[in-house]
Amino acid sequence: MNKFLVITLIFLSYFELLHAEPGVSTFMYHRFGESKYPSTNVTEEQFLSHIEYIMENGIKVLKLDDVINQLEQKDVFTNKAVAFSVDDAYRSFYEIAWPVFRENDIPVTLFVSTDIIDKNTAGYMSWDEIKNFIEEGGTVGQHTSTHLHMPLNSISEIKKDILNSHKSFIKNLGFIPNLFAYPYGESSKAVIDLLKEFGFTHAFGQHSGVISSYDNHYYLPRFSLNERFGEKDRFEFAVHAHSLDIIDLLPSEIFLYDENKPLIEFSVVNDLEGSKIDCFSNPEGNWSLQEIINIKSNRFQIQLNGPYKTGRARINCTTKIDDDWHWFGHQFLIK
Repeated sequence: MNKFLVITLIFLSYFELLHAEPGVSTFMYHRFGESKYPSTNVTEEQFLSHIEYIMENGIKVLKLDDVINQLEQKDVFTNKAVAFSVDDAYRSFYEIAWPVFRENDIPVTLFVSTDIIDKNTAGYMSWDEIKNFIEEGGTVGQHTSTHLHMPLNSISEIKKDILNSHKSFIKNLGFIPNLFAYPYGESSKAVIDLLKEFGFTHAFGQHSGVISSYDNHYYLPRFSLNERFGEKDRFEFAVHAHSLDIIDLLPSEIFLYDENKPLIEFSVVNDLEGSKIDCFSNPEGNWSLQEIINIKSNRFQIQLNGPYKTGRARINCTTKIDDDWHWFGHQFLIK
């Protein structure tokens, strides 16, 4: 082999080791143009601005299946990309958003809770429409049968719910989807163990962050978009955000009993190059900057400024390395 080529390959390998993965920014929508529900809705104008930005800037878009395949093969995400998903199968997705995704050849995965579709509920897609969506190139994932709060139910109840979902998918589509998203983004170790029993290898939450090979494959992040967090500037920021690669996160349990002010620790894989990490969270229901302590080398501890309220608690940590913003997010469920 040419000596110059050998030296070049060694240099490139070393260069890759010094840089963390850009990762995949995965976005989650619910409703489109339904202004009565601002917390789960994006306006048509917001949505079209997202698609326009993707198309005009040549942003690479992956199918969620392809993201999963890369994770399974332990491939690093060396090129920045995005992916799109939609939860709950509201009619507004089918009527407003899907034609735009389809016309621009942008892949999207629809996570379906089967019970409400089985009941032909107003405001939701029908099974015939879901079939048509698949025939036109869409992908479907599981979202339980009754959209239950999974960690708050018994394992037997959750198992029954998933089995009912499987029956409905077989009856109406002829197959069981292999992708899964937690309703409300809520999970726990017990729920994850159950998904493993059912043969799932990956699952998605609703906490912000950029997917990389360092993520918990059963709690993958997605940027949630609604009227408040769906403005073009925020969308563009999330598109270009890189992964802040976290390992050894404590507490390791996602569902916290009688622990409303947990000690949160993590190690950072990225070479921070002296960059400061800022972590925001919502103790006592108010989002604010939290104190973060560098315990040792790449190990950090978040000192919450108050207890969490019962319900979903989130942390979002960001840092700027060179010219790139890196983002890590996580969600706990507090009882």
